[in-house]
Amino acid sequence: MVSHKLKELRIKGMVCNRCINVVAEELDKLGATILEIKLGKVLIRYPEFKISLQDIERSLEKHDFELIIDEETKIIEAIKTILVEIVSDLPIKMTTNLSTILIQKIHKDYTYLSKLFSVKLEITIEKYFIHLKIEKAKELIEAGQLNFTEISYDLGYSSVNYLSSQFKQITGMRMGEYKKLSVWDRRGLDKIL
Repeated sequence: MVSHKLKELRIKGMVCNRCINVVAEELDKLGATILEIKLGKVLIRYPEFKISLQDIERSLEKHDFELIIDEETKIIEAIKTILVEIVSDLPIKMTTNLSTILIQKIHKDYTYLSKLFSVKLEITIEKYFIHLKIEKAKELIEAGQLNFTEISYDLGYSSVNYLSSQFKQITGMRMGEYKKLSVWDRRGLDKIL
């Protein structure tokens, strides 16, 4: 069952009926369902694993519209972006812990960042990071160029057993079972949450 998210968007530069039509068209192209639309505001429902706030923002910016995002949402998106960058740059070689990296890049107290992320997304930063690493593991398994031990090393795990345990916990299957699937179930890193 596909999980859908309900979101009210505030849009700067949406000042006429033609603007409404352009915004509606762009959101429709992305796969969002428009529930209500008026000048400067849109209420949409969309499959949260297929469309991100960044996708919407990029789509609207092509037509000189600006998505007005509150400070908390900006912080959450910044956290997600930093974590995706870490997982995308293999091998993961973190010389410091995740909390320190986020504090240094966002310049906010980690307790605040952690609580905000958990409250807004109903998942901890650490659990989200694990989900990202598991999706990256799926990608590496599908590529078929590395064995499981090499994958665990590249993802910063201390052992293949630790990765295997988290993989099974998140996906419900062992890595070997996933590798044998005829149709793989993988999402882009930017589509998680």
